[in-house]
Amino acid sequence: MLESFEIHNFRLFQHLQVQRLGRVNLVVGRNNTGKSTFLEAIKLYASNASFMVLFDLLESRQEARFSEINPYSHKFLSNSVRHLFFGHKLPMIGEKGISLGEIPDNKKIHIGAAAYQDKNDDEGTTRKIRIPDLQKLDEDLSNIEIFLVVEEVKKNRRIFPLSTDTIDFHPNFRNLRNFSDKSNFKYICQSVSTENMPNRKLAALWDLTSLTDLRDEVISALHLIDARVSGVAFVEDISGGLISTEQDNRIPLVKIKGTDEPLPLKSMGDGMTRLFHIIVALVNAKNGILLIDEFENGLHWSVQPQVWDIVFQLSEKLNVQIFATTHSRDCIKGFDYAWNKYPQLGAFFRLDAKGELIKATEYTSETLSDAIDMDQELRNTSISRVC
Repeated sequence: MLESFEIHNFRLFQHLQVQRLGRVNLVVGRNNTGKSTFLEAIKLYASNASFMVLFDLLESRQEARFSEINPYSHKFLSNSVRHLFFGHKLPMIGEKGISLGEIPDNKKIHIGAAAYQDKNDDEGTTRKIRIPDLQKLDEDLSNIEIFLVVEEVKKNRRIFPLSTDTIDFHPNFRNLRNFSDKSNFKYICQSVSTENMPNRKLAALWDLTSLTDLRDEVISALHLIDARVSGVAFVEDISGGLISTEQDNRIPLVKIKGTDEPLPLKSMGDGMTRLFHIIVALVNAKNGILLIDEFENGLHWSVQPQVWDIVFQLSEKLNVQIFATTHSRDCIKGFDYAWNKYPQLGAFFRLDAKGELIKATEYTSETLSDAIDMDQELRNTSISRVC
């Protein structure tokens, strides 16, 4: 479990430090203070800078395409991955890039650019040799290639070459995208975005859950919204007598006690759908990390304290560390309710922008509860700072 986290030069974080993390962490802040970016940083670290996670982070913000306006003299600097760096600027060779990880330096990963040159060894085998300083190299530079690299202590790994205009156009992209490098992950990591998960991912996770004891945990959680739920299954989506050819062609159905026909999950409302996504992702993050962006989406304020209660319980039972964001006053109150029941498990911090610098203000359970108890102050002034 991450005890702290520090970020350098990632997206809008020039430098951010969170001294204390808990098992269940809630991040708040105004728009454009980096709530979602903090989740992205955790995901990138957990994946050990996986190629596919890098690509997904760019694609999720429509940054994975090369801009026709190229202000850079060095072609590698125009690669789409520059958007992950502070100021949308790739570091030059030897400059500091992204740094992510727990506050001790020996637990961080560093992502930047490095130059490699093909050279033949004594046996005639061609190997890529890292060139630390291009300025001091008097030889022919024609076979120099610039890579995005990740470094940790004395280990380093080339992620992909930066000489292409975009990750998507890299000649080996299809092979890279289909390659599973989860064996290199530091943590198992599941995520639920503001729009929930794609059906294909949700179906795959439910397949891993439905024949285990964790199935009962999911069904029990759904009882918060409708106590009649007795089962869930995914079936092929048949449209006009033909099976859909789309990737998301399996849809979730819910069995309700007292009714003969199962109902589509979506027909049960946004709250049921959101809760199902969160709990299925949580039970599949066992011994790892779960990221939830805008926790409250679709959940009525009246059930949020009970949802947080279940999340706290399962996080401890399954050894899952949770990072969630919100901009909802009711969601903060629900979190506070559960945190007071499990005082050793939670952590809460607010992100504030001061010019280009973003700072984290950490709360204890007592200071958060005091702010909520002072309802009038919270409503008029403090909530604008808390959220």
